[in-house]
Amino acid sequence: MTGIALLTTQGDAHARGLAHGRRFATEIADNVATYLRRFAASGLDRDQAFAEAERWLKAIVAQDASYAEEMHGIAKGSGQSEETIALLNARYELAFTLFGQEATNAAANQAAPNAAEALAEIGPDGCTTFGLLPEATADRHTWLGQNWDWLEGVHGRTFVLRVRRTDKPSFVCLTEAGIAGGKMGLNECGIGLVENGLASSHDGRNPYCAPFHMRCRQVLDAETFDDALRPVTDTPRTCSANFVIGQAGGKVVDLESSPDHVSHLRPEDGIVTHSNHFLTAGHGISLLEKAAPNTLHRVDRMRDLLQRHGGAISIAHMRAAATDHTGTPYAICRHPDAQQPPARRTMTVGAVLIDLDAREMHVANGPPCENEYMAFKIDG
Repeated sequence: MTGIALLTTQGDAHARGLAHGRRFATEIADNVATYLRRFAASGLDRDQAFAEAERWLKAIVAQDASYAEEMHGIAKGSGQSEETIALLNARYELAFTLFGQEATNAAANQAAPNAAEALAEIGPDGCTTFGLLPEATADRHTWLGQNWDWLEGVHGRTFVLRVRRTDKPSFVCLTEAGIAGGKMGLNECGIGLVENGLASSHDGRNPYCAPFHMRCRQVLDAETFDDALRPVTDTPRTCSANFVIGQAGGKVVDLESSPDHVSHLRPEDGIVTHSNHFLTAGHGISLLEKAAPNTLHRVDRMRDLLQRHGGAISIAHMRAAATDHTGTPYAICRHPDAQQPPARRTMTVGAVLIDLDAREMHVANGPPCENEYMAFKIDG
């Protein structure tokens, strides 16, 4: 049972990145090694990965100068090349493109010997998320939550980033060492997000559009709820992803996005849940459930666990739902599966519960059944 590191930064984008790189230089190098092993396990070798990283670096510089400058600071502070930091910041696009290709190929060969084993070895992301409106919660606050299931090698190489700014909203988020854009987080305007990995047969249609992690940061840059949706809705995407975005005072929407389409899900009875497959049409063929059928039960299981307390859901109820082991080893609360190859092995790397009205994010550093949540405020 361990806590999670906190880094508080201020100043301009380069200064913030420099502090990030210096503090987590070792962890950044470890994350690079983890991803290169994972990419190689799917047939993308080091040279190919860095060729892609170079293309992504150019795209990021062209699309968001501030984000690129923060990446430059991370590179300088950690002693890594800018291409290496771009590899981490575009790792979602690299990884989920591979996951989608593997799922398609494995599903197409299900009649072949060892097809089940091939599907099981893909080991994609397995996040489970939820959003709660005040009508569903005991304290009448708006909440978001997520169990972030990802590569075992990334565990222990994540941290809570608290950014104090004057030109844009200050925020707190959970991120990986080397990635400028945090995933789960909230800002001082009460805007927050959690998200899920998705894969579609349409992925790759729009090469080198704004990468996933940059869009996550842009959500946390927003001062209004409408502006928080724009990073997802307003420009084409390279890969699919799901974003649950909320704001204090009772606003929550779930945005399913694929390269050329965005659809939305509204809470029912004040609750919305999601996992790793599309729940709406218009996105092409949804791929991840072909490799990870557990996504089909996790979304319903999370809703069931929360809905039984509907109208009075407390943080204790949220914690209990996050520790659910139904369907082990691919449950809401996931532990490493020794049957998987090490490079593909996944676990609940972190879990978050976000109280948007209190401007507070609770973070467990690993499976929440084994790790206590720590509270982080934006102004703490």
